[in-house]
Amino acid sequence: MAKMFKTRPFVSERPWGYELWTLSTHRSGQSEVLPSGENLLEYLRSPLPILIKVIKANEPLSVQVHPDDAYANKYENDNGKTECWYILEAEEEAKLIAGIKPGYDRESMKKIIDEGRLEEVMEYIPVKAGDMVYIPAGTVHAIMGGLKLFEVQQSSDSTYRMYDWGRDREMHIEKSLDVIDYEGKNKPGKIDHFKVLETPYFNVEKVVCKDHVNGIVSSPFETINICKGSGRIVSDEDGQEIEFVPEDTIYIPQGLKYTVEGDVEYLRTY
Repeated sequence: MAKMFKTRPFVSERPWGYELWTLSTHRSGQSEVLPSGENLLEYLRSPLPILIKVIKANEPLSVQVHPDDAYANKYENDNGKTECWYILEAEEEAKLIAGIKPGYDRESMKKIIDEGRLEEVMEYIPVKAGDMVYIPAGTVHAIMGGLKLFEVQQSSDSTYRMYDWGRDREMHIEKSLDVIDYEGKNKPGKIDHFKVLETPYFNVEKVVCKDHVNGIVSSPFETINICKGSGRIVSDEDGQEIEFVPEDTIYIPQGLKYTVEGDVEYLRTY
């Protein structure tokens, strides 16, 4: 029977902080299986449909937008990128950008960008630890400074940068204008009283464990992403044990019954 395992992240240093790709088989950066150190894609022998990161933002990230599957398949040889953010740490008055104010179309948005007024039309959302924010493809968005979060996303690296707070990096204005969800029909934003987020590409559930929680993997796989606390996960099949601490990601194969033990909060992603 296939075993569960903890991963070693692919580390991506950025001008504003860093990303830890804790579950990735994407060509841009791949995780490893612990304790062996084997490449995750080689171990699984097929790519995963999702990618999970820990993102630490000391400064604001660029304002960007991601394409949907059809556009990314055509122009980037990649998947589209719908994602969500679960806030692990937030400084006082921390905020995110998720969406634009209503009433804009491609032509008027291009004028706003050309005039350097994009900051005026973005939707700013205050956040704190424990919040979940949904960012479907087509959403203008940015992670601001003073935040650490788990990001669950489609396995994709298709990103169009619209504005970069004065940094001298390449912009992708025309492609951004092509893919923006101007009407907000995909309903981005903060999820009140978050317990479960269901998307066409992945599901994320928040679990609070005070002693133990039993589970069984009915999907092709699931992951446990540790938010707070420590403990261990035990396979009910063969007694395999894995200890965990915050920011760990544990991969659990289909069909496996398990028990999470400890005082811990985690995301169950499948």
